[in-house]
Amino acid sequence: MVDFFSILDALSEAVYVTDTETNEILYLNAEGKRLFGDCVGKSCGEVFGSPNGICAALSAEKLSEDKIYTKTYTDSLTGKTYMLRDKLISWDGRKAKLEIAFDATDSERERSDLQMRLDVENFIVSCVLETHQTKPFHNAINNLLKTIGKFLDAERVYIFDYNGTTISNTHEWCGDGISRQIDTLQNIDAQIIDRWMSEFKAGKLVMIEDVEKIKDISPREYEELSRRNVKCMMAAPLDNDGEIIGFMGVDNPPKEKIISGEMLFSVMCYFVSSVVIREATERKLLEVSYTDTLTGMYNRNKFIEDTNKIADTDKTSVGVLYTDLNSLKEINDKYGHDAGDAVLKSVAGAVAETFGNDKVYRVGGDEFVVLCVAIDEKEFSDKIELLKKRLEILQYSSAIGYRYSDNSKSIDSIIKNADEEMYSDKKAFYKDKKEPGRYRARNDRAMVFAMPNSVKKYIRDERFVIWFQPRFDINTGEFCGSEALVRFFDDDGIIITPMDFIPEMERMETVHLVDFYVFGRVCEYISEWRRAGKNVKPISVNMSHRTMLKKSFVENLINILYTNDVPKELVVIEVTEERETGGLSDVSEVLKDLKKHGFRIAIDNFGSKYADLYLIADLKFDILKLDGDMIYKMRTDRKASYLARSIVDICHEENIKIVAEDVENDEEMNILRDISCDEVQGYLFDK
Repeated sequence: MVDFFSILDALSEAVYVTDTETNEILYLNAEGKRLFGDCVGKSCGEVFGSPNGICAALSAEKLSEDKIYTKTYTDSLTGKTYMLRDKLISWDGRKAKLEIAFDATDSERERSDLQMRLDVENFIVSCVLETHQTKPFHNAINNLLKTIGKFLDAERVYIFDYNGTTISNTHEWCGDGISRQIDTLQNIDAQIIDRWMSEFKAGKLVMIEDVEKIKDISPREYEELSRRNVKCMMAAPLDNDGEIIGFMGVDNPPKEKIISGEMLFSVMCYFVSSVVIREATERKLLEVSYTDTLTGMYNRNKFIEDTNKIADTDKTSVGVLYTDLNSLKEINDKYGHDAGDAVLKSVAGAVAETFGNDKVYRVGGDEFVVLCVAIDEKEFSDKIELLKKRLEILQYSSAIGYRYSDNSKSIDSIIKNADEEMYSDKKAFYKDKKEPGRYRARNDRAMVFAMPNSVKKYIRDERFVIWFQPRFDINTGEFCGSEALVRFFDDDGIIITPMDFIPEMERMETVHLVDFYVFGRVCEYISEWRRAGKNVKPISVNMSHRTMLKKSFVENLINILYTNDVPKELVVIEVTEERETGGLSDVSEVLKDLKKHGFRIAIDNFGSKYADLYLIADLKFDILKLDGDMIYKMRTDRKASYLARSIVDICHEENIKIVAEDVENDEEMNILRDISCDEVQGYLFDK
């Protein structure tokens, strides 16, 4: 036995024997005596501070003489964690418990720290996934705040925006039974967090373990936090390239979470900053996509979206007004584009002042639409009369058309009728003016283009003439190809441009006659030039949506190419987004069919009216042609330049070539070079 006790005394673990009935300590080895003193004969309660302490961690009822039982136990008196190994033995005829206590405090702490790190990492990953997979952004942020709040056992988690002078609560999550505060925390004087800002700028968190301790240090801060029932909290900055843009805060987490959650909170604030910045960028891009850069009114994209929403709403009243400025081209030609822009801004201002900015859309160069939902008919009529008076005061002539209905479900028909009434008003204005070719409605002769036999006769008489406008590489000046432009010569030899006869032909379903004629004539030219040994470059041919929707459209093009022995690489099909159909949705399948058969496709006039940014994602095409209006705006409008540069970058990533139309001067050329445009065409090179 002496040798046995010597072995126990040599162990680095505490070994003791206790009576299972009285809890009396019967034996303690040397390590046990070092830790607890020579306490043989005393009870567990005296030695360990509680009869339910370490020596009772494993009750005798669970033990046996045949098996060793193991259990982890953290002693409240010493704060240490022990790995206990127990078994029943007989000690001098008494039923006793032999217990070996291994000090596992360090290993348990390491295990706990590792588990905490794993929990934090899993938490961060789940937050990242939550934010990127949830739309819209507002819902994603709210879900993120909820996840943080649950993880930290907090009462409230929130985000504040900071603009330099005020702070405003933009998002919040509240635990069960906690009242919302976001509505009362708007536009607060930022001086209240001056103490925080100095910490934020140093890249530090604000940690308040007890709000009472700042009562004398920062009275205003203490008063505000106490009013909100904040007892402890932490806050961390949200920054963008070193600029503080806001902060995220957590109210009333357990104090141990304040300490242990510091690292987590820092990481999450860095992540939330990036998400907030991303959302602000997306919001800015969306705003650009929905806003007319010249007038500040909504644009065509927003108009299409809102009309779709109106059509989907429950039946309600709606008033639609179309107005088109008369003689804008004459103003531009006589006084310059700046004068024309000033007139457009004035007209837009008059319409917005009458109906409100949120109801006005610029859908064309000089064309505005007003949508009034849930409005009384008399109120709508009164506003129309008021608008007419305001335009008279400005001394601008505008054509106006409008319609009112109690049923918003028929919004498409209402819009169409208002549009037609506006063009009738414009036709009346130009009736006695000898300026043919400006608008489709001013010239009654346009009706002739609605009759198929007349159109066929004009084609036979070669009254439709094709001009080729060249394209050049913007950097090398190399000739790259051309666009086929159709013109019509009337009985007086006056040139009529497509904008004055194509719309009427589209309405009357005769436009395909001209489109196929132009395509066929272009192929004849290409065939003649190839036989003559000329180096032929690709030629773009415009196609109307009405033509593309004709049965066997693609097959007809292929037959024309085959007849003239022209490779598909030498023709490009140009198509323009269309107002009535809301883009290219009506011909998307035809475009896919064209691509399948090897045709190259160009999107024409991008940026003139519609600038549908979703085209790039939804359709596979080869060339995007920036409209002259967009190029002109880039000279003076930063937003237009920013949008154009973004479009060019995206297109280049998709191997889409950028061609600028209607380039008129060297200043525009320099701007186009700066945004990395590929090719140019316009009056600067050749009329």
